[in-house]
Amino acid sequence: MIYESEYGTVDFWDPYPRLNEFKKIGINLSGGADSSLVTFMVCRELTERKSNAQVNFITGVHNARPTNEWNAREIAELFREMFPNINFGEHYFDYYDKNHEKDKVNHHAAHENRLRDEGKIDVLFHGRTANPDKEEAEAHNLLYKREERRDKHGNDREPYHEHHGKPFYCPFEFVDKRFVADMYHRFNLMDDLFPITASCVEYAEKTDYFTKPCKECWWCREKKWAFGMYDGGLQ
Repeated sequence: MIYESEYGTVDFWDPYPRLNEFKKIGINLSGGADSSLVTFMVCRELTERKSNAQVNFITGVHNARPTNEWNAREIAELFREMFPNINFGEHYFDYYDKNHEKDKVNHHAAHENRLRDEGKIDVLFHGRTANPDKEEAEAHNLLYKREERRDKHGNDREPYHEHHGKPFYCPFEFVDKRFVADMYHRFNLMDDLFPITASCVEYAEKTDYFTKPCKECWWCREKKWAFGMYDGGLQ
């Protein structure tokens, strides 16, 4: 399916026929808006293709900030209700402590590799989006603390690859979060899905013990820039 927006176009699935061969799909469901939209698109695609491929959720949880588990569980349950025809499998969780900045990425990768090695997933879908371009980032205070790997690098990155024998699909590689927001509005996901997604990555002391977004971290600022609101629809 092709998804078009003033903020870019995503030719989802069709350019990569290898995706039709996989029977066990893993989706890195963080609890955020981007990975939730990937899940929505996967479910639409499998429904259209009348595919019985199994959809499995994968969520990493930092023990000091457990709230994304709550979001991910609620999102997964919503999709089970929205798409009763889909062959949903397991929801795999990985709980970890974080002592260094790269611990999150390393723990996630190790967990995903274990699931591959154990034959529980054949391909991994990821919801990473591109950063805002420099002009937008400067105008909305989104340069500081951004993940530079998410900058748009022309043709240096591919949405689908099988590096080291590990099939990986990141459909939003070249569109930013404004595309995601546009799709939420277009497919009427603002009332049911959006309110249970969360982007804030701060801890208890800055979120009133996880009851509200901090409105300061990069991910909060990106969501406000794209959607016009923070987690939970807060202004």
